[in-house]
This record gives sequence, structure tokens and C-alpha cells, in this order.
Amino acid sequence: MNSRRYWNVVITSIGGFMGQNLMQVVDLLFCRSLGAEGSATVGSATALCAWFIIIGLGVMWSLEYFIPHSLGSKDEERAQSFYYSGLAFATLVGLVSGVGLCLAAYFAPRFGIQATIIPGLQTFCYIVSTSYLPIFVTSSARIELQARGFPHEMTLAFIYGNLVNILLNYMFVLGHFGMPAMGTNGSAWANTLSRYGIMIYVLIRVYQVRRNVERAVHPRNVQYRKYLKEIWTMGFPTALHMVFEIGAFALVGTLAGQFENAKIAAHTIAISIASLAFMIPMGMSSATSLLMSEANGQMDRNHAVHLGWTTIRLGCIYAVVGSIVMITLRGLFVSAYTADEETIRIGSSLLMIAAIFQFGDAMQVILAGCIRGFGETKIQAKINGIGHWLVGLPIGLYLGYVQKMDVVGFWIGLCTGLFTVALGLFLKWRNLATPSHSPTSVARTPH
Repeated sequence: MNSRRYWNVVITSIGGFMGQNLMQVVDLLFCRSLGAEGSATVGSATALCAWFIIIGLGVMWSLEYFIPHSLGSKDEERAQSFYYSGLAFATLVGLVSGVGLCLAAYFAPRFGIQATIIPGLQTFCYIVSTSYLPIFVTSSARIELQARGFPHEMTLAFIYGNLVNILLNYMFVLGHFGMPAMGTNGSAWANTLSRYGIMIYVLIRVYQVRRNVERAVHPRNVQYRKYLKEIWTMGFPTALHMVFEIGAFALVGTLAGQFENAKIAAHTIAISIASLAFMIPMGMSSATSLLMSEANGQMDRNHAVHLGWTTIRLGCIYAVVGSIVMITLRGLFVSAYTADEETIRIGSSLLMIAAIFQFGDAMQVILAGCIRGFGETKIQAKINGIGHWLVGLPIGLYLGYVQKMDVVGFWIGLCTGLFTVALGLFLKWRNLATPSHSPTSVARTPH
């Protein structure tokens, strides 16, 4: 294994995912001065926005298999066709998702969300709906850059994006440099404008990288119907996987909107911290999926399996360290977001649960990436559906409502679901990684 390339792709992939998540962290930190209601508004709005993002990104992530697999097999025309088709799909899903979010925000009062945060939530969602286009286009460009040996560009893009986001939040939320203090609306505008800046940067870099690559197919000559069908066929199960997984967290975030502001804010803050920690194994998963797909394109199955086991071991180490850090510093982490004592108390208890599910969370996303590297996606959706929606959520709803544990009960259910999914995916991975598994069945044909 080329250790230098492995670590380069993994570290820069982690940096890119953490940079993306840091934008939400920055938004919440700047809304700290708005009190529990401001944090609750941004948190509930973000949970609603997540429903549409996860579906689009889930389908887009099929490109993590198709583009590097095509390059690994020296099929430049197919790789370029998938990139152009990915951009076309990103544009379409960005527009449709934006309309969907606006409709969801309009009907938000029917979801049982606390009435005091509804106006702010709706305006926040209307603004952020315009950012879906750059989110999905950036995802397609990210995979193209990583597959062609430029993984560090996404890390740089999100460093620049976060710096811009910090500056714009400072201007729009707090009211500086002649701008009025816009509160949560200012945070939404800062996030949206920053994402457009990131998209422009990565598209410029893709253009520069591709100038050194011989054009194998012109965008006008791509068989879009054929390639979009392949993207959808493989990507839709991945989207379902993400709906079942992240959708469970988003549903809990929506349900948490029924409680008082301190509990909503505590849930929002804990999710923000746990999500930031999750970006590390998410980056490992994405990088490993890409590298395994490339190895399978080269018909080097043993190398692909070795890459998978290496990342699984790395994820175990991270999970142990991450849990210790989260338990030890949970109070400090929560207090960075708010000065409200009740919110800090509840948030700290939620982070204790988050520390426990670090192992299950890390393992399930890394295992999903390893399985996707072999072109299999349907089994992930099934396991996630069972683990989160038939096991985890029922337990969480029972504890939250029947046992009156509120958001703490919801989080225990999420924890149970994550470990159930991790176990199911591990059994599937162990089957794929055995020497008796046919290499031709997993190296060429997506399932």
C-alpha cells in the first residue's frame, strides 16, 4: 500500500468534512449572544435543512465509486462522463431541494415545533434553501479532485470558506462594519454566501486540473440519460442509508423542538459537537471508499481489502480517544456555546451519551464506506433502516415520552440504533473481505 497517498487522502478528506461542519459550529457560536432561543432557532432550522441535504449527497456519493473506479481501469471517457453527469445531477437536485425546503419551512407549524421560534426558523430556511446548489456541486467537484490526486484542495476550500463565514457572521449577526445586526437571519446569509464562495473556488481548481487532462468526451456528447441512471441506481440506496441514519438524528432534532428552549438548545449544541467529532470517521470513510474503488478498478482486490481493514483499525483507535476527550471536556465544550446553566447541565448529560456512541458511530460510517468501495449499497440501506427506525427510534420514543426522559431518552435510542447498525455492517464487511468472496462480483458491478 502507498502509505503516503493513503494518509494524504484520509487526512485531507477529514479536513474537508470537518471544515464543512465547522460552518454550522461557527453559526451556532455567533448566535450564542442571542440566548437559548437563538440557538434553538438555528438548531431546529438546521435539522429541517438536513433532510434535503442528506438525500442529495447520498446519491452524489455514488461518484466516489464510479469516478475513481473508472480512472483505476484507465477508462478516461467514462470518468469524465460521470463527472459531467454529476454536475448535471447536482444542479437539478439543488433546485428541487431548495423548493422542498421552502415548502417544509412553510408547513413547519404543523410539525409541533415551539411557536416562538417558528418565524425565525422559516426565514432561516428560506435563505439557506438557496445554498443547496453550491452544496451539491461542491460535492461533485470534491470527488473529481480527490480521484485525480488533489485531495488537499477541499481542505483549502473549507479553510477559506470558514474564514469568510466567520467574517460574514461577525458583520451580519452582530452588526459590524456598517451592517445592521440581523440575528439568526444574518447567520443564514453568512452560511449561504460562504458556500457559493467555496463552490466557485473548487470549480476553478477542477478547471485548472482538467486542463492537463486530455478531453475524452465533450460535455455535449455525454450520454446523460445512461450515466444519470447509473448514478441514481447506485446512489439511491446510499441516500436511503443516509436518510435512515442522519434522518433519525434530524427527526429527534425536530421532536426536540417541542420542549422548552433550554432542552432544544442543549440538544442542538450536543448534536453540533457530536457531528463535528463524526466528521473524522466520515472523512476516513469517504477516503477509503474512493481508494478501494480505485484499487478494484485496477482489479487489485487484496489491496482494497487491506485498505478497508487499515481504516477500521484506525477508526477504533479514534473512537476510544474521542470518547475519552468528550467525557473529560464535555462541560467545557457546551459552555463554549452558551452561558445558560440549565442548557449546560442538559447538554453535558447528552455528551456523556454521545461519548458512549462514538465507537458505534465511527464503526458504522467507516464500514459503510468500505462496503461502498466494493460497489455495494443496497445492504447498507436495509441495515440502517432496521437499526435506526425499527430498533433505535422506538426505544428513544418510549424512553422520551413514556418514561418522561425527554431528549435524554431520545439520545439513548440513537445510541442503541448506531450500535445495531455497526454490528450488521461488520457482519456484511467480514463476508466481503473473506478470500472466498468472488473478486469479479465486487470489483466491477455495483449492487
